Amino acid sequence: MPEVRNCKRCKRIFMFTTGPQICEACKKLEEDDFEKVRLFVRDFPGATIQEVSRETEVPTQLIYRFLKDGRLEVTEASPISLQCENCGSRIKSGRFCVTCSKKLATDMMNAGRSLKDNIKSDSDTQSSKDGGLRYMHNDRKDK
Repeated sequence: MPEVRNCKRCKRIFMFTTGPQICEACKKLEEDDFEKVRLFVRDFPGATIQEVSRETEVPTQLIYRFLKDGRLEVTEASPISLQCENCGSRIKSGRFCVTCSKKLATDMMNAGRSLKDNIKSDSDTQSSKDGGLRYMHNDRKDK
């Protein structure tokens, strides 16, 4: 359900649903910034984040966010170093390494199964006690 929030970038009020907490106008500006970065990196693949930022006038924090979102990737020989947020190993993009991503996905699936099993066993236990529909009291109130 949408809620009213202030844009983190321009401070204007907007209806937030999901994703970054920025308004549509700022999302458009960020897409333009991403396109500048993408074109620059395509032409100069060995550039550092500071060089990319200086030449494109895109803040380094935004470039790092593009990397964490998986929209950009660092090369093997790059001096730019991203680390897995769980184990600290070096990664090319995103927030987690492949091993930690798989473990996180497995843990989430197991948690979902456990929750589903708990709900099913609670409903089975409840229905066997009740035996179907019944009056809350023996005497009907409409008599």
